[in-house]
Amino acid sequence: MYHGARSGTGFVAGGVADRFGIKWPLVAGIVLYTTAVGLISLQDSLSPIVALRIPQGIGVAILFTLAPALVARAFGPSRRGAALGVTLGAMGLGTFAGTLGGGLLGQEIGWPAIFWARIPIGIALLIASVIALNGNLAKSVPGRTNHRFDLPGSLTVFATLFAFVLAMSFARVEGWLTPLPLALFALTFVLGLIFAKGKQSGRFTIFPAGLTEFSGFKSGALSNLLLTVASFVMWFLFPFYVADVMGRSGLTLGALLALMAGMNFIGSGIAGWLADRAGDRPITFIGTILTAVGLVMAGTAGEDPEMSRIVISTAVLGLGFGIHQAAVYALTLRGTPSEHAGSTSAALTVSQTIGTVMSIALMTSLLNWRQDSQNATFAEAYQFAYFTAAVIALVSGVIVIRIRRNSR
Repeated sequence: MYHGARSGTGFVAGGVADRFGIKWPLVAGIVLYTTAVGLISLQDSLSPIVALRIPQGIGVAILFTLAPALVARAFGPSRRGAALGVTLGAMGLGTFAGTLGGGLLGQEIGWPAIFWARIPIGIALLIASVIALNGNLAKSVPGRTNHRFDLPGSLTVFATLFAFVLAMSFARVEGWLTPLPLALFALTFVLGLIFAKGKQSGRFTIFPAGLTEFSGFKSGALSNLLLTVASFVMWFLFPFYVADVMGRSGLTLGALLALMAGMNFIGSGIAGWLADRAGDRPITFIGTILTAVGLVMAGTAGEDPEMSRIVISTAVLGLGFGIHQAAVYALTLRGTPSEHAGSTSAALTVSQTIGTVMSIALMTSLLNWRQDSQNATFAEAYQFAYFTAAVIALVSGVIVIRIRRNSR
């Protein structure tokens, strides 16, 4: 539900911001998210928590979509790489700090503390946004205010992506050929056809005309999707490897993930600066190579790995992902007109959210298939999944170079 809401909201949030300005959609996202986490902390049963994760996901999608869009509006094309690098690195550190801090709060105080602790942060962010976010950055770009907001198209996009994410999630749990995932995939296909027809006829205008023709849009969004599929194995398979194969404690896992987050921040900052000077595409490609190397190193560590190897592979992977993320955002947003920054940023947010769900579904299925059909140990199946992820990472880099050559 949470990821479905996140994926479905991205393009809606971007479209609203492009037409009416960034400030008030951003404020709405902060209020929605803060209210949702506050209400979750008060619940004593699972059902309302699951329901409240939907508005929480919508709020997160708005924030993650509009933050890069705001940076793209604030900085000219020549400086967008460095600005986006710092922003994305900070967002990555914030995500890790929230995960680690939430774990500590849950262990020491109880699970509601994971949610109510975010309320003062949301209030502070809300006050800062209302007071400080003014002027041209907050307003709609001239020439966009006369366009009506496409509510039917927005609802169709939301429903299509929401259904697809649910289909992937249920396929992982219940099997790819079971009735519920198949029905959801069929619903996704039907809704996609409805949207395609509406866009072709001109009735749906949620996507600006010529959006996919902006420099770097197609290669950037697709590369972002694929590298997320590849790299997210470190968040849901790596913990099992550290605990079950290496026999290490949660403290060791936390330290390794902290190292990965720190290298992500360093990589993002460096890559943004380099992208402004050496070009977005070569830096994006370097990020995919480093990510693939880190995945291969981590995947081939075996059943009795040396800690130094795990540390190095984690650092390389974190650095590679940070480099790719900053460079691919710069690639996608650098050539985007300011009036379409929200929609373009939404494509990156949505591709990353869908990539996360696809990674969990596909890599878990590959791991289970390898163990069940090949009688492989967990370490062997883990290696197979990581090799597959490394190949996907390389493809995400080749796409950036190939699409550029084809466009020439």
